[in-house]
Amino acid sequence: SAAPRYYLGTIVRRFTPRMPRRQSSQSSEGSMTRSEGEQSRPSRRLGITGYVGLVREGYDELVKAIIRPPRAEYSLNDLGPSEFRYGGVDFVRQDVSVPNRRGLALCGSLWRRADLEPGSSFPCVVYLHGNASCRAEATTIASQVLALGAALFSFDFAGCGLSEGNYISLGFFERDDVETMIGWLREYAGVGAVALWGRSMGAVSSVMQAARDPSIAGLVLDSPFASLEQVALELVSGGPDGDRPEGVPNVPGFLVKSALRMVASSVKSRAGFDLYKCRPVDAAPTCFMPALFATAHDDVLVRPHHSRLIFDAFAGDKNLVTFEGDHNEMRPGFFLDSAAIFFTNVLRIPDAAALEVPTDHSGRPLPLMQVLLMQQRGAAARLYGPRGGEATQAERARLRAEAQQELERQQLEEEEMLNRAILESLSSSEPPAACRQRASDNHAPQPPPAAPRPPPALLR
Repeated sequence: SAAPRYYLGTIVRRFTPRMPRRQSSQSSEGSMTRSEGEQSRPSRRLGITGYVGLVREGYDELVKAIIRPPRAEYSLNDLGPSEFRYGGVDFVRQDVSVPNRRGLALCGSLWRRADLEPGSSFPCVVYLHGNASCRAEATTIASQVLALGAALFSFDFAGCGLSEGNYISLGFFERDDVETMIGWLREYAGVGAVALWGRSMGAVSSVMQAARDPSIAGLVLDSPFASLEQVALELVSGGPDGDRPEGVPNVPGFLVKSALRMVASSVKSRAGFDLYKCRPVDAAPTCFMPALFATAHDDVLVRPHHSRLIFDAFAGDKNLVTFEGDHNEMRPGFFLDSAAIFFTNVLRIPDAAALEVPTDHSGRPLPLMQVLLMQQRGAAARLYGPRGGEATQAERARLRAEAQQELERQQLEEEEMLNRAILESLSSSEPPAACRQRASDNHAPQPPPAAPRPPPALLR
C-alpha cells in the first residue's frame, strides 16, 4: 500500500526542503477549484460501520507514522568532502559513532576548523533533524553556522538514517540521544558552549532535553508540537479549521479517541514509550535559556498553535517568528538571518571570528554544498577553460609554470629542513675520536634489536 502522507517531520528529497508551492486558485467560497476535465465524484455518507472500517484501515498506518516512518537512505558522500576550504579557512568533517543509553550506535558528523589547537574550546551548534530525515539535512544550514565562526554537529537519531534502532519516539527517547551527543562533544571533541537547532521532532527533543540541562546556551525551535496526543488527534479529526493533510480520512472524534488508545497500546508494546507522556509543553516551564521559535502559517502537520502553546509556557527569553509555507518547505532568508544573529549572541561569538564567504544577491551565505560544487567547477575551468573545452596553449603554459614553481618551492623547503636537521645533529654530536670508535664498533656482532614498543595510544 502507498505510504501515508502525514509523517511528523521533514521528509527530505535529497535532504533539501522543497521550494514554496504555487498557490492554487480558489473559488469565491474558499474551496479549491477543480481542474478542467476533472470529474466530481459523488459523495456518500458513511454509517458507523463505514467509519469503523476507516479506523481499522488506518490503524496500522498511524502506528507506523508515529514510530516507524520511512528511514532516510544516504551515504557519507552526500555529506560532502571530509576536507574542504570555505571562507579562506580549512575545514574537516569528523564522522563518529557513539552508543546511546540503550546501547544503540548513533552516527554523527562534526564540521569544524582544521586549525583548532588540541584542548581548545570552541562554540558549536547541534542541528537536530525531523523524524523522517537524517543528519544530511544539516548541510542545508551549514553555511549559516560555519560563516559565524562556530562548529556544526548533527547526528542520526536512533532508528533514523545510518544509526541503529528499529523505532523512533518523536522526542521521548531522542532527548537521551541529544544528552549523549552533547556529552561526547564536551568530553572528547573540545566543544565549549552548545546551542541546539531543532526541526519538528528535533525541536521537540531540544525542549525536552533543555528542561534538564541548563548549560545549553540557546534553542532554535522550528515547528515543535506541544503534545503528541494532540497532534495525532488533529491529524485524523482536523485542526481548529477542520483541515487535514491529504490522504487522511475524516473520522468522528468519539472513534478517534478510542482508536488512539489502541494506537498508544501498540506504540508502548513495540517502541517502549507512552505517547500520552510525550508532552514538550510540560517541559517548557523549566527551560530558562533563550529561545527562537518558528512556525509556518500553512502547516497542517504541526499546526502553528503548537508553537504558540510552548512559547507561552517557555520560561526563558523568547521570540516567535512566523512565515509563509507549510511543514516541509524551505525556510525564508529572514528566518535564517534571525537564527544566525541569535546564535552569535547566545554563543558569544566575536565579530572577528566571522568568515568572508560567498553570498547571494541579498548578502546571505550561499549553501555550503553549492559553494563546494562551484569550487570543483572552478578547478575544472582552470584546467579545461571557461567553457568546458580544452584550455588554450597560453593557459596550459601558465598552469605548467605555476606547478613548476610550486614544486621548486617544496624542494627548497625540504632542503632547508634537511640542512637544519644536519646542523642540529652536528651541534649535539660526540668528538671525532668517539665517532671513529663507534664506527669501528659497528663491525662487531650486534645483539638482536629489541621489540618495538607499542604507541602510547595503545598502552593500557
